[in-house]
Amino acid sequence: MVDQNFEVEVKMSRKEREFMRRETEIIEAALELFGGQDWEQVTVEQIARKADIGKGTVYKHFTCKEDLYAAIAIIFHQRLMDLFEKIDIEQPIDEVMRSIIKVSFDLFLANPAQARVCHYCKRGDFFERIDTALQDKFNTLEHQFERFIIMVLDKGMEQGVIPKRPHEQLIVGLEATFDGALFMIWNGQLNNQCEMAQNEFVELIGEYMLAGLLGLPQKEPKKTSE
Repeated sequence: MVDQNFEVEVKMSRKEREFMRRETEIIEAALELFGGQDWEQVTVEQIARKADIGKGTVYKHFTCKEDLYAAIAIIFHQRLMDLFEKIDIEQPIDEVMRSIIKVSFDLFLANPAQARVCHYCKRGDFFERIDTALQDKFNTLEHQFERFIIMVLDKGMEQGVIPKRPHEQLIVGLEATFDGALFMIWNGQLNNQCEMAQNEFVELIGEYMLAGLLGLPQKEPKKTSE
């Protein structure tokens, strides 16, 4: 005889699996439509049509487009974090940083739709507009990234390879250079301005980021007036 409680659990798990499958289909449909430059103009109705479901079904999973963007960004950043965790951090720090930069460029350039959504999610007022559960997931991932990067930076500082400066100063320089390089690629500036192959440009920027980080002088403490 089948235990009644077990039967209910099986039915619930099937429901949950079906719900997750449908959510994945919505995200995949959205990403197909987000491939163009005008991706922000894509409507929920278009996404529903692409996923072959009703518009109301989309709203059962995501209360607004911002929640959908957030879900895409969280999945993408988790993939990036998984790749970071596979890097051998016992190798020389310059090689660790080179691996971090390469892995990041490879993932962002191979998945432009997800990458653009991630950049959209960096907007100052975006965080306040999404569901609290998604906010919690964002915060958890952000702490993971911070712990990983700070650990690498601290190792470099201990070894005297990376200058002893506040973590946020080092991270913001890397992030600004990385984001700027991506925008140049996405905007077609390589052909218009520097006539450089994309892989050559990415390698150059990676070395530039590394040289900037390792060659940055240690910031002298401010002298207090007597």
